[in-house]
Amino acid sequence: MSNMPLEIANFFLAMQAGPSGADLLGSLFAEDAVYSEPFSGQPEPHRGRSAILAAFASSRTDAFNDAVINLGAVEVDHETITVQWTCFSQAIPGGSGSGKNVFTLSNGKIVSLVTTLDMP
Repeated sequence: MSNMPLEIANFFLAMQAGPSGADLLGSLFAEDAVYSEPFSGQPEPHRGRSAILAAFASSRTDAFNDAVINLGAVEVDHETITVQWTCFSQAIPGGSGSGKNVFTLSNGKIVSLVTTLDMP
């Protein structure tokens, strides 16, 4: 396991903080960043910081405010960081879910984030 860059550690802190982490979350993404995710059912990625923050905000419910995110394996390959995670929350069917985030960094900002879920 490699050391996780500060930007990625701050991403997970902001996610777990809920709405109060929105400013930190926004500061981590490049203006032209791209985010692909399985939660909204949207086939195309979210493009641009504003669209990414809107996607995070729309996927968050009050029930998700109890979320606890446990991080697993971290792989760092130059500017690409892969993080395994498990999230526990009453908002998730069955109380928990797990997946992987693949981040690409450039100049200290997240320029790409691809989230996938582990499927049974």
